[in-house]
Amino acid sequence: MVVCPDKTTALKKYLYYSLLGLLLLAACGGARVTTFVAPPQAAPAAAEEAPAPVLPGEIEEVSPVEEAPALDAMSEISPTVYQPYLRREEVPAPALPIPNNNCHLAVEVRNYDGLDGCGILLESDEGHLFLVGTPPRGDPLEAGTRISIGYELMRGYEGNNCANADAVIRITCRRLLRVSSGVPRPFVCEAYNKPSRWLYDLAVGYGATYITRFPWRDDRYVYFVETPSGQYLFDCRGYQICQPRKNCLSFIDDFSKGVVIYEGK
Repeated sequence: MVVCPDKTTALKKYLYYSLLGLLLLAACGGARVTTFVAPPQAAPAAAEEAPAPVLPGEIEEVSPVEEAPALDAMSEISPTVYQPYLRREEVPAPALPIPNNNCHLAVEVRNYDGLDGCGILLESDEGHLFLVGTPPRGDPLEAGTRISIGYELMRGYEGNNCANADAVIRITCRRLLRVSSGVPRPFVCEAYNKPSRWLYDLAVGYGATYITRFPWRDDRYVYFVETPSGQYLFDCRGYQICQPRKNCLSFIDDFSKGVVIYEGK
C-alpha cells in the first residue's frame, strides 16, 4: 500500500503539535500545584490601639504625687511637758524610807532653785525630797540626771533653810543610772508622734537624720536617734541610754513596732 507523501507529513505535524500541547499543559498545571502561596498578612492594629506619637508641646500634664512633708519642717512644735515641781505646802510628804548606805534608792536630780531657795534636791519616785547637806565626792550633782544613792540623815544641819525638803542627807553611795540630755528638769513621759521641743532641739543639735520611737519597759517609750556621728537612744524623759560606739539597736526588743517621728533634711 502506497501512502501519499502529503498525508504522512500532515499526520506527523498533527502528532508533534498534539504532544507539544500536552507537555505545555502538564508544565503549566505542575507550576500551579507547586507554586508557594504566602499566607495573608495579619491586618495592622487599629489606629486607636497604637500609642500616639509624642509631639513637642503636646505632652499631657500629670499631677505630681503628693509627698508627705518632712517632719522637721513642721511649723508647729509642741512644747515640752515638764514634770511639775513638788510643793510641800500643796502635797504632803510621804513617810521617809529607812536610811541605808547601799545604793538602793533611785532619785532624780532636780533644780528647785527659786522655790524657797532650795536649789538642787533629790526627788525619789515615791515623792520624797532630799536636800544634800554635804557635797558628795566626785562630779557635782547635775540637774536632769538619775542616780541611785545610799545615804544617812544629817542631824542639826545649819545650812540653807529649805522648807520644801523632807530631810537633809549625806550621800554615802552614788551610782549613775541615766545621763542628762541637757534638759534642766525631767518631763512627763509621752508617746510623741512628732518631736516635742526638747526632742526637736536635740535632733537639730545632733544633725539627726531619723528619729524612731519604740515601746519601752513599764509602758514607756524610747527614741532611737540616727546621726552622722552614730546612734543615740533616749528614753521619753530625756535620759540617755546609749551613745555612739555602741550598738544602740541592741536595747530594742521589737523592731517591728518602730514608728519614724522625725526625718531630717
